[in-house]
Amino acid sequence: MKSKFLRRFLQIIVGILVVILMLLAISIRRLDRTFYRQTDYYKHTVAQLEKTLKLLPPPVHNQLLVGAAKAGFTPPAGIPLAGFGNRKGAPSTSVHDSLFVRSIVLQSGENLACIIGYDALICPPHIARVIEDSLRNRLGLRPGQILFTATHTHSGPGGWSNGWVEEQFAGPPDSRVPALFVDSTLVVVKRALHQIKPGSYGIGSVKAPSYIHNRLVGDEGEVDDELVYATFSSGRKNIAVFVTYSAHATVLSGRNFLFSGDYPGYLERKLESTLGGVVLFAAAAVGSGSPRGSGEEFERARNIGNALADSLLSHFPDARNPNCTLRVFRISAEKHDLQIHISENWRLAPWLARRFFHAEDSYLQVVSLDRFLVLGSPAEFSSELALKVKRHAQEKGMKVTVTSFNGCYIGYVTPSKYADLAEYETRLMSFFGPYTGDYLAELMNRIVDRIY
Repeated sequence: MKSKFLRRFLQIIVGILVVILMLLAISIRRLDRTFYRQTDYYKHTVAQLEKTLKLLPPPVHNQLLVGAAKAGFTPPAGIPLAGFGNRKGAPSTSVHDSLFVRSIVLQSGENLACIIGYDALICPPHIARVIEDSLRNRLGLRPGQILFTATHTHSGPGGWSNGWVEEQFAGPPDSRVPALFVDSTLVVVKRALHQIKPGSYGIGSVKAPSYIHNRLVGDEGEVDDELVYATFSSGRKNIAVFVTYSAHATVLSGRNFLFSGDYPGYLERKLESTLGGVVLFAAAAVGSGSPRGSGEEFERARNIGNALADSLLSHFPDARNPNCTLRVFRISAEKHDLQIHISENWRLAPWLARRFFHAEDSYLQVVSLDRFLVLGSPAEFSSELALKVKRHAQEKGMKVTVTSFNGCYIGYVTPSKYADLAEYETRLMSFFGPYTGDYLAELMNRIVDRIY
């Protein structure tokens, strides 16, 4: 009797082990470390990029036209905040400072660029596609003319998606949030287009190393500590300022349940009250870049935002260029299959990974104003990679800023030399393999080389 029971028990154990092995066989894969230049997605993307660049019309100088506007973007209390998983989707309690969506529209000759910035974590990709359709149908704008960006505040609206990963960071879906994104964007872009007028522009930058550090590797790595900005005016009247910086808007912690623009909100408000017009802050290459400054929570956010605003004001450029060559286009960036890590060398099988995370679109958005380029990336782009692109552009006599959250989201991208670090950015949030950052940086350098 005992031997019969033992045999039956062993059969059950063996059966369970077989099932486990079968599940593992279909559910996990080795991490693919194929160098990106050897892949089909790289070859296809480069071929398409070269085709697009060859078809660009010759550069022509025309009068610059500028329009700018902002509209309210503050959700009602109760909608969750987006950005920190430790909030566990809990509802917001109130509003500390109002949120806005802003738009700057630039036109030169037949070329038009529409920059849209949100006091939010991101413009979620599925909502960005709805916005693009609405802007095309109602205002005649093509998707390739639109650059999405955001301040990346972790105290902005959540509740925008029912995807598993998205809900961990933004809480359960609420239909009011997509409507808020779409409706407020239509309002602000229509206003900006209505107010468009002849203007001039100036470009400036200032180093601000006191307010950022490399959270991935500390002093062993670099940070992009440059505050980059473009100013637009009509006569003596400021129309708009476009400003970028690479420190994460995470001064306010996951303990905060009040809507707030974090330090970028303080920067925007101070500059708008001082200069007039619209100030649109865009998160630059925020991968690995954490904020630093004195004080705690809102005091610290105010100190950083106001200090950065003062740095800009002390180096404010004259908007002396009434004519420009404006170029705006979008390049599709094909990518690897999803590679969601479960360990250093193992990942979820793509079919299973797609059940947790959705990332259909991936592109680079380009807005160039003479020798000044804004390169919108689909990721939380590493500032170390951005520095390489900036240095390459400087050798070509060009000024570049790389922004994140361009209406797509493919996770964090870091230099491949950090790929095996067991850190949040390189393990949990690296969704498409170790060479994605290097690959996107090369595409950016190709654009710099060929745009003029």
